[in-house]
Amino acid sequence: MTDSVPKLSSPRDWDLKWAEVFDKYQADLRHAYYIRALKCRNEQSLLEIAAGSFRDMAALNRMGVHCSGADFSPEAVSLAKERFPALASQMFEMNAFRFDISDQAFDLTYHNGFWGLFSDEEIEQLAREQARVTRRRMIATVHNAHNTGFKEYFDRVVETDPLFNIRFFHKDEIASIMSRHCKRVRVIPVGKAKKGYEDTLIRLGLGQRIPLRACFALSGQRLLERSERLLCIGEL
Repeated sequence: MTDSVPKLSSPRDWDLKWAEVFDKYQADLRHAYYIRALKCRNEQSLLEIAAGSFRDMAALNRMGVHCSGADFSPEAVSLAKERFPALASQMFEMNAFRFDISDQAFDLTYHNGFWGLFSDEEIEQLAREQARVTRRRMIATVHNAHNTGFKEYFDRVVETDPLFNIRFFHKDEIASIMSRHCKRVRVIPVGKAKKGYEDTLIRLGLGQRIPLRACFALSGQRLLERSERLLCIGEL
């Protein structure tokens, strides 16, 4: 994340941005496949935090997984309800710093890239609130600082698009944050630019639970520097 380019932070910022990119962001469903593969069978209710395009929660519902979504941008929620009317009752306009949700309301909560917009202090607040509304496990997927080529790409394009003003995390860094709120933490490198390992399986129609879990188990941390993101799972 760079200080020279203003980051998108307010609901108004994101209202304008989602009006511009909402349709474009519907295409990449890889994260939904990762979540379906890694969720436990007893995790029946899911919440996507900072859902934005709501593409992943919609994809999970199409896969038979009951998932709700929340975002603080009125425009994002409105566009999502218009695009996915059958799921409108599962879409909420809410601020992730203070959800209007009861304690332990969802078995599993997750977000993708969300924490990259915030300071350490803000992330602690967000993690605490996420843990509050989660019964079993919480997931934070962040941009991977070990992939220097991916980070350099963001550093280049951020000069013309503040959407790319995102903080990247090292494995130990995200694990440490999650460990302050979770009993056990596991970090899985994910995302191979849509053309390798788990992403190839998804592209070939083999993105079911068993093949993806096997792929994650076999690759382990060997592909850390090639992965786009770090998917951090915390048990509560």
